[in-house]
Amino acid sequence: MEKRKWLLLFGAVVGILCAQAQDPSNYKGLLRDQNVKVTSTNLPIVFMNVNGVQIDREVRILARMKVIDNGAGQLNYGDTIAHPNQGVNYDGWVALKYRGNSSFNSSDKKPYSFRPLKTTVLPDDGGDKDKVSILGMGKDNNWALLAPFADKSMMRDILTFELARQYFGYVPHGRYCELILDGTYYGIYILTELPTQGKKRLNLNDPGTNGGDLTGDYSVEVDRDDEVSQDPNYPPVYRSAYPAMLQYGGSVLQNKIIKYQFNFPETGDFAALPTNTFSSLIQQINLMESSFKLGNYTDPNVGYRKYIDVRSFIDYMLATEFSMNIDGYRLSTKFYKYSTTRAAAEKLDPRWKTTLWDFNIAYGNANYYQGESTNVWQYDFNSRNSGDNELVPFYWQYLVQDPAYISEMKARWAEYRRGSYKIDHIYAVIDSMATMLSSGGAIDRNQQAYQIIGRSVWPNAFVGQTYQAEINYLKDWIKRRIIFMDKQLLGKVDPNLSEALVVKDGFNADLVSEGQPSSNYTLGGIDQENSAFYPISVKADGGIPNDGKIVSKNEGVNYQLAPYNGNNALNLKTNGQSATITFDKLIKTPRLYFLVSSGNGISMLEITVHYQDGTSGPSQICNIADWSNSNLDGTEALTILGRIRPDGYLSTLHYSMCENFVEADENKEIASVTIKQTSSAIASVFGFSKLLTSIETGIESININGAENPTNPQPIGIYTVSGVKLKAPQKGLNIVKYSDGNSRKLIIK
Repeated sequence: MEKRKWLLLFGAVVGILCAQAQDPSNYKGLLRDQNVKVTSTNLPIVFMNVNGVQIDREVRILARMKVIDNGAGQLNYGDTIAHPNQGVNYDGWVALKYRGNSSFNSSDKKPYSFRPLKTTVLPDDGGDKDKVSILGMGKDNNWALLAPFADKSMMRDILTFELARQYFGYVPHGRYCELILDGTYYGIYILTELPTQGKKRLNLNDPGTNGGDLTGDYSVEVDRDDEVSQDPNYPPVYRSAYPAMLQYGGSVLQNKIIKYQFNFPETGDFAALPTNTFSSLIQQINLMESSFKLGNYTDPNVGYRKYIDVRSFIDYMLATEFSMNIDGYRLSTKFYKYSTTRAAAEKLDPRWKTTLWDFNIAYGNANYYQGESTNVWQYDFNSRNSGDNELVPFYWQYLVQDPAYISEMKARWAEYRRGSYKIDHIYAVIDSMATMLSSGGAIDRNQQAYQIIGRSVWPNAFVGQTYQAEINYLKDWIKRRIIFMDKQLLGKVDPNLSEALVVKDGFNADLVSEGQPSSNYTLGGIDQENSAFYPISVKADGGIPNDGKIVSKNEGVNYQLAPYNGNNALNLKTNGQSATITFDKLIKTPRLYFLVSSGNGISMLEITVHYQDGTSGPSQICNIADWSNSNLDGTEALTILGRIRPDGYLSTLHYSMCENFVEADENKEIASVTIKQTSSAIASVFGFSKLLTSIETGIESININGAENPTNPQPIGIYTVSGVKLKAPQKGLNIVKYSDGNSRKLIIK
């Protein structure tokens, strides 16, 4: 037990709350309120007890864990003395440590890794791990407690897994819970499987167990070079022979090496495995990578298709792009494969496959590397951010150059959009999770403990003042991302049947200079230098149309700018500034477009539609790219524009007007629109347009197993998306199972 500190813990009932809690130096001090109590909750309660022993990131300590779960529809109680006969889902010893990189270093709430044990002896001291089932998930001896913190919706990881589950061979399952550690409440956690080798997970066998075949089973992960190995014979990571590229056909970034960490076998396991296991794993990575460097790399017989499961790579790409995961491809990207001998015997595919992990800063939740954008591709990360040390491996750029791959990806996206990625279904999953987290008070307790709602933490691009605002932002971001991907992959350019609108009231600035000097013709400025646009009559190069009629390059939407000799824009220069726009008539539309620029950075606008009947729609968040088109993001309506300043022209023509939109209830008349600046940039809105056609928003139920007309099936059970049986349907998504073996998704709005 050298190099290890652990204390034999209490022998009494684990659920009794201990008086001693983690020392402040062990992160309890990051709690805003250390006195939160769980009276009752609809979520399972995890009691973790270490009796004050310091928890470490590298060395596991001994802990006692007890999980209280009284079943679906039943409350769980934090006072185990007053409620002694509760359902105990798990009660045993575990080897515990902290886990994570940014989720650990940049979060007040720390994630954990734990391994159930058969005795009180830790694995590194010769103890045996124990494979157990927890909260209905498959038996295994390797688990995590994820700690949603920067993700204030608490659902980005689980949402990704649930939407993608039917398309992948395996993605982890997870269950929400509330954690009490040494008697102190630490908030909402996600007790989750890890994408590891277990029989209920990736189902990998030890290398060499199939007739000595060393072509697999293996699992690796593209990530940082931050692993440590105690054995000099086995480096902790493999550094690829092929560095990253700026983009396909572009510069090779020789100093940007792609790194692979070893998940299975782990670095410490190689010495005990058959000879050449390590070199054979490296060979399998090399074979895959080098296949992309062939002149005929698209040839299915000798090129990349010989070494990767193309459908699996497409699925990873779609899940990554859909979520705009800024870590995608380059961090926490997990590959696995089965050996050739095993695959032949069990009718498996021996090529490299993918699975999913780590989406907590996806879906517009990052304020760097354009993580908040809905209109750029993550696979093209290197061309925008080549200075980062962890770049996208070159082969993803090769894949999108293969017309056959693109064709398959488009067909797969169409399948996604008919299935679990249908917008109403996505919203229903989100609503179900939000109901689960809020109905029993868990969100309120987590907020009391951390006061996270309403404050900005790394790397938030949006900060909602309520939990519902965070959910609204997530939904709105997803809707915009889907529109972008539909247009790019399905050729569904948004309908260009539109009508320009006339603003009656709300414009507060003149930002188009119809003469010189511009100071005589403008009021306000698009940026901090008081720049303005100008019409062609002032200067042909970089000018906007004299008549103010614009058809956007992005969507083909029609706009009519206000006269240039008066207030022709809404200018929002400070964080928190807002204004209300009214039109010259009441309008009905499913989507309201607007023409906008942002100076001195990215603007984040909060927009609320008000109806004639006195109601208002939910606030919607729109990100507006900086008007310098060196940062093109796909929303540009007009490009190659110039600007004019009070002191004269700038000759460079690299400015843009962008367009964005908000959704509206097409059955109601819009009375006005309130626009609020929530960033430090300068936003200027120049025009509006309404969409004239309806937008298909999806179906309200989906037949999972494809039986369109079952013969008199009888419902036999109602379940949550995570498989928990319910007594009655809940708001959001419910799974109804029938007597004929089919299942249907029931959405309660």
